[in-house]
Amino acid sequence: MEIAQQLYQNFTDEQKQKLHEIQEIELKILRELDRICEKYGLHYSLSGGTLLGAIRHKDFIPWDDDIDIDLKRDDFNKLIKVLPDELGDEFEFLNYDSYGEYFCDFIPRIFYKNSKAVNSFSTDGGKNNFANDERMNRIFIELYCLHDTDSSKVKKQIFKVKTIYGMAMAHRLIPTDSSKYSALQKAQVKVLTTVGKHMKMKTLYNMYEKCVNEVTTGTGDLYFKPSVPLPVQERNVFPKSFFDSYTKVPIRDDMAMAPAEYIKVLEYLYTNWQELPKEKDRHPGHFELLKTEIF
Repeated sequence: MEIAQQLYQNFTDEQKQKLHEIQEIELKILRELDRICEKYGLHYSLSGGTLLGAIRHKDFIPWDDDIDIDLKRDDFNKLIKVLPDELGDEFEFLNYDSYGEYFCDFIPRIFYKNSKAVNSFSTDGGKNNFANDERMNRIFIELYCLHDTDSSKVKKQIFKVKTIYGMAMAHRLIPTDSSKYSALQKAQVKVLTTVGKHMKMKTLYNMYEKCVNEVTTGTGDLYFKPSVPLPVQERNVFPKSFFDSYTKVPIRDDMAMAPAEYIKVLEYLYTNWQELPKEKDRHPGHFELLKTEIF
């Protein structure tokens, strides 16, 4: 495949093999999620780069190493209630409030137990991670909630989420590197983390939940994903019509759920979703390939 050749010219054979193995485990987790959602009549959808890969390549984006999933609020809440009991022995679900007084984003994840990984949560290029939790050092997929919101309220909600997130950052094992921030951003981080140090994570979680659930399920004209990285929150606000219905799309040798309006979603998220990024940007974003073990 021409795209794969463009990617792999800078990858060793060992790196290619490891990336393929990680992708296969990602698909294994996805199949388990799909099984549970089908059992309970829940709808999920491939999200972001995962959706892009499925539509553009009928696979992963060749250099991608993770899977992201979206669920509407009702389906999301039902799913996280049944996951702990429904998942097979190879998998473990950790909600975002599973790390005591350490903060690891507002993103629930399903981990593959039979793996060890140095991933994007690492604080030292090794097993230490900012949640100070050994369970984080595994292959995972991420679950994102599409929260009901309204065009008259969403900007204020995003502002509140960013403020809460900034305070929660005080609860990382190692502070986030802010050396590339502007002077204003550095001042904002300093103020928010100073306040956040004096707050319990349970309080911050409660503030987050109150904020993102301000609009009653089934009302409002938009969905938004408050748990995405802060710089892209504004573009993760979607017309509800994008998710009126779902379809199945191929991803490698599997079929997975996607919004029936997946082209509109991709056009909304990306300037030109059919165009490949620059070669320097074609690399895995979550796992150190040669420091990942599957057993």
